[in-house]
Amino acid sequence: MSGYVARVRHDDPPDGTAEFDLLVGSVARRWAEIDPLLPAPSHPRLNTNPLLTVSDEAGRPMATGTMRYSWYQPGEIGRTWGVPDQHWITPLVGGPDPEGALDSLLTSWRDQLEELPSGTGSESAALLTWPARDVCGVRPLQRHGLQPFSVLAARRRRRGVPPSLPQRDVTIRLADMHDLAAVVSLVMEEHRYEEHFGGVFIQPETAEQTRRVVARALSRPPSWIWLAERRGRPVGLIWVSPPERARWVSPLVNAAPAAYIGYGVVAEEERGSGIGTALISQAHHALDTHGIAVTLLNYAVMNPLSGPFWHRMGYRPLWTTWEVRPALALR
Repeated sequence: MSGYVARVRHDDPPDGTAEFDLLVGSVARRWAEIDPLLPAPSHPRLNTNPLLTVSDEAGRPMATGTMRYSWYQPGEIGRTWGVPDQHWITPLVGGPDPEGALDSLLTSWRDQLEELPSGTGSESAALLTWPARDVCGVRPLQRHGLQPFSVLAARRRRRGVPPSLPQRDVTIRLADMHDLAAVVSLVMEEHRYEEHFGGVFIQPETAEQTRRVVARALSRPPSWIWLAERRGRPVGLIWVSPPERARWVSPLVNAAPAAYIGYGVVAEEERGSGIGTALISQAHHALDTHGIAVTLLNYAVMNPLSGPFWHRMGYRPLWTTWEVRPALALR
């Protein structure tokens, strides 16, 4: 922390202050240089969350981090997607030494976590999202014990896909309400596989919660869920959220409109047969036809199937989520 001073703010920094404008401008220039798909950084604002600021000896902010805590109670759908206690920081790191500024910000964040009275036990995590191509952050993130956990990947419109393998006895069509049980079964198969990588925790309520979410998607024609069947037996699906159902991804990318792929599933006994490629080719044709500029999706870094497949399909990392469990394992 030599040369840097940390402060926690509970009031918004003035929007017009030159110091914060310089910080945001510095981040914007670096992001624009390293990745044209990154959005312009937002000016730090508190809303309901405290802001951690790291300044140099002259008082100029070199990094900020908005701190947020999420707690999921038993029965909430969020318990399926991570540990119950989640401590997030949203960093903006600029200046002439972004690596050193991020290192100082993480040290100060660790100090803040240590002062919390609860929520940092064995079922907790400290998490942040960092631009995948902003490599200056890798060493400080590693030094503080964080590990890359998941990737938000992006594919621009009309990016090529390998030709689909011929599929005997396989048909692909849009799913409807008659396919509710089949879609739920395939999504639950995906959940069970993803449990191996620590990002999904199946709860007693997960199957019923999944059924409700699937039913809602199938009730909105077109469903944007393509189902692959071999001689009438469901063997895979691709589930797309078009822009009007994926507004939450818009601030994460510098292209519009943006769609999101929530699930790409192939039944275990059918993997490697080309069904996944055929499904994504069908979805990409619809996305490109509708003028979707960019499509986003998440995959677990440790999943040995997802990353290689999606990279072949034209996707590349845009953001990486880094994590350490429990939260106080942050160094």
